[in-house]
Amino acid sequence: TVTYNPSDTAAPTVTITSPTSESTYATTSGNLDLGGTASDNVGVTEVNWMNDRGGSGTATGTTSWSVSGITLQIGTNVITVTARDAANNTGTDTLTVTYNPPDTISPTVTITSPTSENTYTTTNGSLNLGGTASDNVGVTQVTWLNNRGGSGTASGTISWNVSGIVLQSGVNVITVTARDAANNTGTDTLTVTYNPPDTISPTVTITSPTSESTYTTTNGSLNLEGTASDNVGVTQVTWSNDRGGSGTATGTTSWSVSGITLQSGANVITVTARDTANNTGTDTL
Repeated sequence: TVTYNPSDTAAPTVTITSPTSESTYATTSGNLDLGGTASDNVGVTEVNWMNDRGGSGTATGTTSWSVSGITLQIGTNVITVTARDAANNTGTDTLTVTYNPPDTISPTVTITSPTSENTYTTTNGSLNLGGTASDNVGVTQVTWLNNRGGSGTASGTISWNVSGIVLQSGVNVITVTARDAANNTGTDTLTVTYNPPDTISPTVTITSPTSESTYTTTNGSLNLEGTASDNVGVTQVTWSNDRGGSGTATGTTSWSVSGITLQSGANVITVTARDTANNTGTDTL
């Protein structure tokens, strides 16, 4: 009696079905679970796996198998699953896994123009900004916001600029925000004080020795007093006599001049109030 057992030369087949039946897969998780099936004309004895970036092991199960917690390296990982039968024939399937870790790093953004300081004062009602931004992956957008009203998108990203931001009188806090593809954000702020140009002239009034526009005296020396006011502030009050002589009054909002020398006949005394913007207002006696 002759028993003939032909040698087993047929290789098993193995198929990866999870997390995909495709040949490629992308993930943001650093650990991968695999699952699949294997078959053989006689029987599958073992299923194992190997990562070309490091790591290997044996799956749980044979005809239906699974692997938990394969450690991935950043970038491309080629995972090879091998099914083996009793005759040591093998069959393989591969899955190319691209591991992109989640981006949790915020961009940085810096205002460099009109200043790299955190405060700025201007008499211009329109502001131009410029600066830089950077990110470990890439900046997708730079935006700005004025806490007094107005917002928009800058031109450029790693080098950016904004033109014509409208300022309100007083303090304006401008916040510039850089954003990346993962929606992480970074900010920089500039506190801008807008002082509109002063175009309003002070007012000045002579009140003593008279509030009238003319005065007659037999005294060759004249004392003057009066008041002055301005929307910002009076810095100086001066006087001049068209017949000769001039000087600076004592005081500003309440001022006085002593001992103006008069010439016989008409003397036109002009009193001038001045503000910080060099605007002037006058009164004459």
